[in-house]
Amino acid sequence: MTEQNVLLARQPIYDTQQELVAYELLFRPEDKCDMPNFDGNIATSRVLLNAFTEGDIEKVTGNKPAFVNFTKELLLAPPPFNPELIVVEVLEDIIIDTDVVDAIKNLKHKGYRIALDDFVMDERYKPLLPLADIIKLELPAMNADELKSAINHLRQFSNTLLAEKIETIKDYNLCKGLGCDLFQGYFLSKPEIIKGQKLPQNKLAVLQLISELQNPAVNVTELNAIISKDPTLSFKLLKLVNSAAYRRAVTIDSIHMAVMMIGISKIKSWSSLLALSKMDDKPVSLRQISLARARLCELLSQKLSPDQPDLYFTTGLLSSLDIYFDTPLKELLLSLPLEATISDALIHYRGKAGLAIHTAKHYEQSKWQAIHWNLLERFGISKIDLNRMYIESVTWAGKHTEE
Repeated sequence: MTEQNVLLARQPIYDTQQELVAYELLFRPEDKCDMPNFDGNIATSRVLLNAFTEGDIEKVTGNKPAFVNFTKELLLAPPPFNPELIVVEVLEDIIIDTDVVDAIKNLKHKGYRIALDDFVMDERYKPLLPLADIIKLELPAMNADELKSAINHLRQFSNTLLAEKIETIKDYNLCKGLGCDLFQGYFLSKPEIIKGQKLPQNKLAVLQLISELQNPAVNVTELNAIISKDPTLSFKLLKLVNSAAYRRAVTIDSIHMAVMMIGISKIKSWSSLLALSKMDDKPVSLRQISLARARLCELLSQKLSPDQPDLYFTTGLLSSLDIYFDTPLKELLLSLPLEATISDALIHYRGKAGLAIHTAKHYEQSKWQAIHWNLLERFGISKIDLNRMYIESVTWAGKHTEE
């Protein structure tokens, strides 16, 4: 990634099976990232040509398509990117004149997919509807009846319909039921909490396993016994520690050997993640979110607490437990015998570990204005440092999710 004063985050786009299919890339100039009302569309257009190559974008998106906002300037003079990599988003505030229509036809001819951003039922869009591959419908701007009417009208054009700003599972289910094809937002990062709902037996078993794994008092022998009594967990763990990610010359053929070579803290974290992967009501993409957050916390520990990387990784990993169990995190932690440092960080954002998880969660959702930049700077973490760590974490998580 070239050294530019630009922050980059990504917003996930899922299909009807909650499988990850693309990202929208969100850019901000470093000096304006903490301005709550800053509109990043101009920043997106200008930095795209200067700061990011095709290889950079592929790295951030894991080779999935990148939705990128195009101003009129970019529509008329598009960057030299592979059309399979970029989905052109036509911004809602662009004046649709003959030049714009001709430019979009030219982009279509070159193989680019065209998305209409923040679409509303308006005559000015009429020339673009036959050209658009994807139409983005902003849920907060429409109620259910308006959304249904728009979907029924747009179906005649054979467009893919994308519902954006989907923040809850309830929103996702509504839009899916009305006929949307794609869903953009952070709904997968939030639990669907239903009051009075008891955890089913299979989830209770996973929570009990994580409780045993995360007990600070557990020793090597006990950890070996806990993991070994679960054949599936043992198999997955041995496969993981023998994967290319660790690149060890000697094959690790027992749980005891894995603990001794990888370390007890890391094995506890990986075993907990693998236990969560048993929960088949959650998509694989959630595991990638959990891993990226854990890895970013671990990278932040290099500046905050260099001697505690595993604690920070564990804190980041456990911060997504509420999503897996659809239960408030504070309630779940009552069942886990965690170190006070981890519990305080998860519930109250206390201490340096709390600063790390607060930073990771807000950067993950591109809420740059909520990040405690002044505190981070005291520990020598600049905005560009954090951007680099974020890109490293999502890249790392993508590779490890594939294992």
